[in-house]
Amino acid sequence: MFTLSQPSPEAPALLQAAGDLTIYEVQQAHEQLKELLAADAPAWQLDLSGIGELDSAGAQLLLALHRHLTEQGQPTEVVAASPSVMEMAGLLALDMLHPMPPGED
Repeated sequence: MFTLSQPSPEAPALLQAAGDLTIYEVQQAHEQLKELLAADAPAWQLDLSGIGELDSAGAQLLLALHRHLTEQGQPTEVVAASPSVMEMAGLLALDMLHPMPPGED
């Protein structure tokens, strides 16, 4: 469900999600996230482009993840989102699930 990569201790950790994140998978995903969050990262990037189906339970888990990281002082940004994530974010007016637009050089 989730994979974590962090090229260096100073770089943001990249958390990639793949598969469905619905009420049926959220417990397993929560357990996996608890283990991955032990990584010491100055900031986090979430790649949600691999999420197939997302329901309100999955959105709630993502919101809890964002809140936890923010409370720990670790900035978090969504760098990519699948159409289902974008749809749910729009339905629930969850701006934090929208990916950040690419920066202008």
